[in-house]
Amino acid sequence: MSEIEIRELTIPDAVGADGWDELVGYADLSNQLIHDEIGSPDLDERPEQILARAGSPYTISRIFGAYRDDRLVGFGEFDLERGQQVAWLWAGVSRSERGTGLGSQLADLLTAAARAAGARTLQAGSFHADLDTEPRLASPAGPGTIPAQAATVRFLQVLGFRLGQVEVMSGLPLPVSDDLLSALVDDARPAGDYELIGWVGTTPDDLIDAYARLRTVVSTAVPSGELTEEVQVWDADRVRDRDRRNAAAGVVTQTTVARHRPSGDLVAFTTLTRPAVTDGRAVMQGYTMVLPEHRGHNLGVRIKINNLRALAGVDHGAARVITGNAGENEAMLRINRALGFRPFVVAGMWEKQLAD
Repeated sequence: MSEIEIRELTIPDAVGADGWDELVGYADLSNQLIHDEIGSPDLDERPEQILARAGSPYTISRIFGAYRDDRLVGFGEFDLERGQQVAWLWAGVSRSERGTGLGSQLADLLTAAARAAGARTLQAGSFHADLDTEPRLASPAGPGTIPAQAATVRFLQVLGFRLGQVEVMSGLPLPVSDDLLSALVDDARPAGDYELIGWVGTTPDDLIDAYARLRTVVSTAVPSGELTEEVQVWDADRVRDRDRRNAAAGVVTQTTVARHRPSGDLVAFTTLTRPAVTDGRAVMQGYTMVLPEHRGHNLGVRIKINNLRALAGVDHGAARVITGNAGENEAMLRINRALGFRPFVVAGMWEKQLAD
């Protein structure tokens, strides 16, 4: 059997540029391994999306591929916000190569590369469609468990990672009954001091600065369990860069914000992302956040309903919306249950502190 060669992938400048074919191979293997874990393509990431993320000037991203006879059999990636110290790691090995030590080799390589880029904390995720099998490993932050004997769980523990949080991933079948949405709006408390504003794609110029402030706040406002969190600083330029990259990747973002009429401030937002082409992939529910001082007005459910109604008017071809929430985020989970979301995967969020 030939030796395995590990080499860094070139992040292409554009679709079809040098390095594109290797990036496509990376996306294919990564998606296949997630399929194997959860039995669904709902978490697929197209190569165009990887390019949009990994090519961002606001993050440091490096991707490595492990090849046997020019066939990709393993991969590793880390992403690190520039100027910060928490790196996100993602790695996988094809079934034919498990038990050979390749996973540990990739983990060591990623750790060294992330450290060299300035990381002092590593974070990683594991995904599990098994919601019931005992024994379970409980989240240290509150509700939520993952299967304790899952291979990825044992592997991360051997590497020195500790579980910091459990996320519940839920799906909402489409279309959603408008009668249900109307009933939820009718049941909500009046919110006369607030107006909802929605848009698709590029963020309007007159809202971009206020929206950037919300994006900065949400980076540390959502429950993080026992995971290290860092502020992601957003400004108008970063929002515009994100919008351009999403458009180039064939991703459409649908946004609803709530504006406080007396002050004119944006105080809440939610997003849905979907493919620009009708290909049946799930719609992803992104962040939903209401500023603490404006909670108690049912803004969370109102902005979500506004986005779902806008989605209903689009020929997107998706079978469901999927979302992830911290197990301890009961307020958002309650809203999701009322809308019809049901759990289908639990995700372990892991962390490892690097020694000085």
